[in-house]
Amino acid sequence: MKTRTIAADERQICDLVVHNAVLLTVDAADRTIANGAIAIRDGAIAAVGASRDILAQYDPRQLLDAGGGIVHPGFIDAHVHISQYTSRSVLSSMEGTAVTMGDWKSALTPEDEHDSAALAAVDYLKSGHTGFVDPGTIFSPDAVASVSEEFGIRIWLTDPYVADAGVELKRHFPELASDSFLERWPKNHDEALRRLGSQLFRNKDRNSRVRAFIGLYGEGTDSAELFRAAFDLARQHGVQMQEHLGYSPLLYRQRESALGIGMMEHWRDEGLLNGHVTFVHMNAVHGGDVDILAAHEVGIVWCPYGQLQMLGRGGAEGRMVELHRAGVKVGIASDIPRAVHFNCLGSLATVTAAATGLAASGREILRMRTIGSAATIGAASELGSLEAGKRADFVVRRPDVSENLGCDHALEFGVLADAQSIEFVFVNGECVVSQGEVLRADIHAVISRAQNSVRRLAARIGLA
Repeated sequence: MKTRTIAADERQICDLVVHNAVLLTVDAADRTIANGAIAIRDGAIAAVGASRDILAQYDPRQLLDAGGGIVHPGFIDAHVHISQYTSRSVLSSMEGTAVTMGDWKSALTPEDEHDSAALAAVDYLKSGHTGFVDPGTIFSPDAVASVSEEFGIRIWLTDPYVADAGVELKRHFPELASDSFLERWPKNHDEALRRLGSQLFRNKDRNSRVRAFIGLYGEGTDSAELFRAAFDLARQHGVQMQEHLGYSPLLYRQRESALGIGMMEHWRDEGLLNGHVTFVHMNAVHGGDVDILAAHEVGIVWCPYGQLQMLGRGGAEGRMVELHRAGVKVGIASDIPRAVHFNCLGSLATVTAAATGLAASGREILRMRTIGSAATIGAASELGSLEAGKRADFVVRRPDVSENLGCDHALEFGVLADAQSIEFVFVNGECVVSQGEVLRADIHAVISRAQNSVRRLAARIGLA
């Protein structure tokens, strides 16, 4: 076979080449490229391949030797209540009191929401996450959106608490609600409609790291008319529509009983399922639902901790691995990381899958944390894999860590490895973590502001 040497004047200029890496592409071919390289130009991936080929073709302004370390797409947390990140240890203080999480959420100020998101952003980046999705549980979206510019993380958000039957939350989940909390929700259908789509202006700048989608709170707090309005608006604007559904399997089954038909069958028959729809939780997926969800390209966000809770309460049907294998877009999410740190989410998903009776491989978990999560927010064409043309959101891991035994890289770095293995994180081609440290963050100041926020919040709602 004849080869041709590329002349110096034929080499392409690019911003960065990362070489001498083990690449986990997570693309359709799901390749592992030993001694691979990626070329980055203008925030996007210009090329992926063997180091010798990329180095022969590109003349980078910066050259990074990964030293044999693992490079994979950045993780995306497909669903997190970001303004409640600082509340994750507060529940024990509420025991034996009349205070609920609704009281806590009703007392949030823009500063509290910013400080909570800032703390989460630092923890995300240090654990290899390059983005997160809030489902519409931010009262002041601008306060959280500013965190993206501060730290370089990618954020998806939507309108605050869109619902026209908020009283249903208090009826079915009193531990999450309070009168003061529901006072900040839409009072009626017309007010809910006015909120719907209010954040879509963020999508005008295609290069922005903050993007918007259509979100309903869900879990029975929206009417059929509001659901259809959200569905139509999402389709009109080419964005994803998301809502909580099936968190409580018993409540979900009650709704199905009232309908006299399965929920997925009902919405299929109503023409309200398509690739723009994503449901969060779905802790009761019936056997016949798998084909329906796959055929209509519906996205599903899997919150492993919440599913483990529901497996212990009865009525749950955990089919996330089955859905993934059927071709459904499944992403993995923390919801509220009260039990594990972000870097343990892969392990938690693996344990939960085993508890449902169908174990997931490391490669499947890695795909769900990257390209799967991107798909559930409608971003799979831009993110989630190492492919030419996609945005350059990726992680460089150190090779000299105990998890790196070289047998199953996806398991080792999609499930087992912790934050100590992170050397660099890039978002949009920009290095935001170097030598394991978030470059733009004053860590001590971020933590101090979060601690002060928690103390002020606790005082405002009467918690010691």
